[in-house]
Amino acid sequence: MIALPDLPDSITREQALAALDALGLPSSVSQIELDRSDGLTVGLLAEDAEGNRVKVGGGPAIITVLIPFA
Repeated sequence: MIALPDLPDSITREQALAALDALGLPSSVSQIELDRSDGLTVGLLAEDAEGNRVKVGGGPAIITVLIPFA
């Protein structure tokens, strides 16, 4: 049997947004993945010059970027 560390049953939206803020990431983040070797891969909801979200094929356009560890 594999033992897992204690994990919360859930987190609030406010906690998730506070984590993004603590990392210096904008609230337009839709996805985040941590790779212990490379850094964070972040999916951002694409916005046009006026700040409107861009849609592609009926869904949001996502820009994926890698933020490497320093």
